[in-house]
Amino acid sequence: MIKTYNVNGMTCGHCVSRITNEINTLEGIREVNVSLEKKTINVDYDEKAVKSEKIIEAIVEAGYDLI
Repeated sequence: MIKTYNVNGMTCGHCVSRITNEINTLEGIREVNVSLEKKTINVDYDEKAVKSEKIIEAIVEAGYDLI
């Protein structure tokens, strides 16, 4: 499953790396693409291995808010 999250607070390449690394620690993540310009994160994941709520928690734990 691919899901897009709109995120507030991303300002630089460090933000992209921090979010990508945090999400990639979760089981079942196939691919993470962060767009700093669009303020979006596209996550391809196995919904049997990880729930969307866990991905949201990872984004928040990295220090960012969902729009």
